[in-house]
Amino acid sequence: MGQTEFWLAIAVMAVVTWLTRALPFVLMRKSGLFGRLTSGRFVILGPALLVSMTVVVVYSDLQHATSIFTVLTYFCGLLAAGVCARLTRNAGYSVLTGMAAYGIALLLLPA
Repeated sequence: MGQTEFWLAIAVMAVVTWLTRALPFVLMRKSGLFGRLTSGRFVILGPALLVSMTVVVVYSDLQHATSIFTVLTYFCGLLAAGVCARLTRNAGYSVLTGMAAYGIALLLLPA
């Protein structure tokens, strides 16, 4: 792959990523159908997707864990995310808090 194809691929991925995040908000303003998805039964979809992705990633990494400290780093991140979710009821803050706690545990616990 040449230099031009590499940057073209990066640009296409950036546009597609931006569209997948921006398009739902644009459509919600113009359509009542998408506006109804933010209430009722569908309001749980955001947190459910975050939890399901977390379970898949953490479970696959814990299968290959070689020490108790690896398990403790994940536990610290999950515990911090859970506590933050309980206190703030905000999935975004919970994800950021869990990532920060995981990173701090990686720095402080022996490898």
